[in-house]
Amino acid sequence: MSNIVPIAEVRVMAKSAAQSKLFSAKAEEQIFVLMLLAQSENIPPIKAMMAYDIIQGQPALKASEALARFMDCGGKIKWIKSDKESAKAEFTHPSSGSFEYEYTFEDAQDAGLTSKDNWKKNLKAMLRARCTSAGIRMSYPRCLNNMYLAEEVQDFEPVEIDEPKSEIIEGDIIPELDIKELKRTLTRRLKVHYNYNDAMIK
Repeated sequence: MSNIVPIAEVRVMAKSAAQSKLFSAKAEEQIFVLMLLAQSENIPPIKAMMAYDIIQGQPALKASEALARFMDCGGKIKWIKSDKESAKAEFTHPSSGSFEYEYTFEDAQDAGLTSKDNWKKNLKAMLRARCTSAGIRMSYPRCLNNMYLAEEVQDFEPVEIDEPKSEIIEGDIIPELDIKELKRTLTRRLKVHYNYNDAMIK
């Protein structure tokens, strides 16, 4: 039996999720596409709301979801250090073996991240998220399905979308209309072609 939910039912789910305001994503169309993305990964549509965030208009995996996927695929992570200076962990996966990875405050500074609000408010969590994403990508990237983590997307520079410029084609420009002249022209045509009198025209 197929686990695929019909498009019409996904649409209903997306509408309900948007109206509930229970999740970070609020736009119905974004939720709808996010649910379709989840289906492509064999994830029930409604679970997409727990696994992903929509940040700056694009889907991003939550760090907890990325870690859960890594562990579901046979990966292991052992935290060695987690404070305001750095996050360090040992990553192990059958396909890549074991290695240690550390992401430091200095790394974040060099990347120009530490001045951002999310880093000021949640420094230790952001260091762990960066360590998690980099470690998993080095160990077993397939479980991320080419997705960025939410904490990474928060640090992206806002993308400005250029609105398409309307093309002005010569000959399509309508000059300013003279209303009085139009009335006179219309009156003449009604009298000549349709035998209207003044009373009928009024």
